[in-house]
Amino acid sequence: MRTAVRCSSYSVVAVEHDAIIGFARAISDEAFAVYIADILVAPERQREGIGRGLTQAIQDHYPLATYHHQVLIAERGVEGFYQSLGMTPVSAFGLTAFIRTSGK
Repeated sequence: MRTAVRCSSYSVVAVEHDAIIGFARAISDEAFAVYIADILVAPERQREGIGRGLTQAIQDHYPLATYHHQVLIAERGVEGFYQSLGMTPVSAFGLTAFIRTSGK
């Protein structure tokens, strides 16, 4: 995880009383595309707007006026959250997403 964070283009941390309660990071070519790699919120602090704030910080850092697209991969069941942040499933554009993984 240290390598992933160190090699990220941008990261943001939510802290309360010296405790980390949320973290998000993105990877970008700094010209065209942004991949939002992680949006993590402590389970007991979810549904308090922390994830929304972290995601908004990334979206503000990479404005669509400059960057053509912001992409993320999400677990099933959270589509409504990301749609409320202005994101659209790739299927709405007639696209499909592909992933290659080691299966670990």
